[in-house]
Amino acid sequence: MTIRRIDDCLSTREGRLFIEECDALDLLRQFESPLFVFSEDQLRRNARRFRQAFQAGWPDAEVVVMPAAKANWLLAIQRILADEGCGCDIYSAGELTAALDAGIEPGRISVNGVPKDAEHIRRSIAAGCRITVDSLEEVDLIEAAAAQSSQPALVRLRLKPVLADFIRHSDFVAEGLAPTDIAALAYKGGLTFEQVMAIGPRLLQAPNVVLVGFHQHHGRHKRTTRYWEAQMTAYAAEIGRVCRALGGYRPLEIDIGGGFAIPRDPFNAATNYSEPVQYAALHAISKALSLLGARPRYAVMARLVDTITGHPNRRPAPTIETYAEVCTRTLRRELPKHGIETRGLTLQLEPGRGLHGDAGIHLTTVKAIKRTTTPIRWNVIVVDTTEFWFTGGRYEHHLHHYLFANKTDAPMTGKADIIGRSCYGDRLLPAVPTPHVEIGDVLALLDTGAYQEVSMSNFNALPRPASVLVTGDRAALIRRRETEEDVFRRDMLPPHLAR
Repeated sequence: MTIRRIDDCLSTREGRLFIEECDALDLLRQFESPLFVFSEDQLRRNARRFRQAFQAGWPDAEVVVMPAAKANWLLAIQRILADEGCGCDIYSAGELTAALDAGIEPGRISVNGVPKDAEHIRRSIAAGCRITVDSLEEVDLIEAAAAQSSQPALVRLRLKPVLADFIRHSDFVAEGLAPTDIAALAYKGGLTFEQVMAIGPRLLQAPNVVLVGFHQHHGRHKRTTRYWEAQMTAYAAEIGRVCRALGGYRPLEIDIGGGFAIPRDPFNAATNYSEPVQYAALHAISKALSLLGARPRYAVMARLVDTITGHPNRRPAPTIETYAEVCTRTLRRELPKHGIETRGLTLQLEPGRGLHGDAGIHLTTVKAIKRTTTPIRWNVIVVDTTEFWFTGGRYEHHLHHYLFANKTDAPMTGKADIIGRSCYGDRLLPAVPTPHVEIGDVLALLDTGAYQEVSMSNFNALPRPASVLVTGDRAALIRRRETEEDVFRRDMLPPHLAR
């Protein structure tokens, strides 16, 4: 059998897609369509690569990988990361439960987010987690909980360094073409220097509270390493500024956050900033052609429409090792400039998409094909999944790489919109190349391991699909498929509407 490697966990064999040693078509026969599939081996490989790469560049102290739970908080996934010695970046009380139940060491859990309520803070302190202070209002709650706790409250200040040295436009589509430094300042996370100084001295003096260090997280504004160099430069300067203002305070740990791109990087690949100009030109041409009548107008428009083809990102992102080298080299260069000794300073990082993204795929089956030949040519392939099961990716305008799992070697002779099953437009892949497609063919959307499964909704009252973990040649269910009863389980009728 001829095996063609796609990446560490994906390969094609005799025209069929394999994830690790499992045939994608066999997985659908066993667990039904559609289906989320995660590779245990790829998760472990990624966790080890992050730890080893950053530790190689940071010989001064321990490196702790604390993957963002929000990327994939399934219990089985968190258990694998706990086995690998990872910590966890959590945002909500539910994510805290997932991390603790999975066996992640509490001292390696970073409790982030704003706002945090009193019970969440009390429980986090009691468990021995680190609380990342992200608002002035949290301090009263932390002090009150610490006073009632038998162990100290371990806290860090989330800084908000200004990225004045990086003004290329942000990839976060909510900001459009906004400069990255402005987009980062507009984000809710982080404390300004003035806010830090309003609470920092108080935390240093508070009974049963220990300020252990600093945190920052700007997210995935840009995949280039230049962005990460600018972040680390600004972060080092802000750490030095705060430490001087706090009377020579020395942190025990610093957390650089996350936002590292995955290799194929679907992030914002669906956004074409020239589209408004293209559509304006198309509209102008259409209006001009209307003077000639419908038939000539459609003849020209059909030729123009034939030129529209969508493609996922074709340029690979930097590797884990490249990101690690830039981050650690910049910090080790810049921190001493601001009076911060790196020896003994624990380095933490929170890769979410970078660790989980390429460890997952989504399998979905072709259920209908619509071909339009006149007055323009357009093909639509309808599959049994929906954009509402990719909410995280839709919010970030992902355009995923894809394969037809039963036709991986077939030539791409056609072009079609690939559409989901909801009553929205549900345009999963716009005007992309396809092989000759038939009912029953299986589409694989790649790099769906982060943010997708955990952001699903029940729009159209659709029961959500199952999730499976692949380990070598074995597959196990890790989240069962929902039933219609599950969808309506929380609904209640008031007495006056009861039948």
